[in-house]
Order: sequence, then structure tokens, then C-alpha cells
Amino acid sequence: MSGLSQTLTRAEQRCQQQGGRMTTQRKQVLALLLSQAGPQSAYQLLAQFKHQYQANAQPPTIYRALDFLVQQGLAHRLSSTNQYLACGHITCQHDHQGTLFLLCDTCGGVQETPLLKGAVSQLQQQLGREGFQVQHEPLLEIHGRCASCAVA
Repeated sequence: MSGLSQTLTRAEQRCQQQGGRMTTQRKQVLALLLSQAGPQSAYQLLAQFKHQYQANAQPPTIYRALDFLVQQGLAHRLSSTNQYLACGHITCQHDHQGTLFLLCDTCGGVQETPLLKGAVSQLQQQLGREGFQVQHEPLLEIHGRCASCAVA
């Protein structure tokens, strides 16, 4: 079984465990995300989806699939760029308490890394002092330059 097939199988298992249903279209959109080197806009994904799967697909097809994948923790939406990418931890057997995205403003690359538990605890304490309750796993986006672009 290929790496993509294994990841899609694990994603489907996670959906079932969480009470979700991985439809064919959702799996196809996830496969598109997994095949990309970086984040994609919904319209970039729609163009690819039309080319590979369904020529008459409309934007709601992609947006519904993306909403589901984000809700299930299989994809992430980068708020600052309005783009999507597959979660880099679909096949992990452990839970993450938060995710940090390092977005390179020079090359457009994105690095996903779990937040340290201590950082999440401190963030939650600070937010609690402000009376703010976190509803979802924290996703932090930091813009800058990646290591490769910084030395270039």
C-alpha cells in the first residue's frame, strides 16, 4: 500500500472514530491536499478537482469537503492567507494540544509543528485571565522567513 493510500485509510479510520463519514468527494479533496507541496486556495483545489475527478464541480463541493476535513482535524485552514493544507500528523497515534505554522513570506513555504505543552498551558492560562475560552485546538500562524530563505 502506498504512503498516500495508508494516509487516506488512517484518515477514514479517524473519521469513523469521531463519528464522521469520509465520502468519496471528501477523500478526493484530501488526496489533492496531500499531493501538494504547500497550501492551496479553495479555487486552486477546485481547478484540480475538476481536472482529476469531476469536470462540472462547483465551489460548494470543495468548501463543504474542506469544512469537514478541518472539523475532523485532517486539514488546516491558514487564516492569514485563506489557504488549506493537509494536516502533517494524520497518521500520528497521539493527540496534539496545538499547532504552530511557520509561514515563509519569501518562498511561500509552510512548516507545521506541534506547540509545546508548556506553551499551550501558558497560553490557556493567559486567555483564562482575560475570561476567554478556547473552543478548538489553538492554531498559531507566524510569518517570517524560513531557514533556507534567511541564508539566501
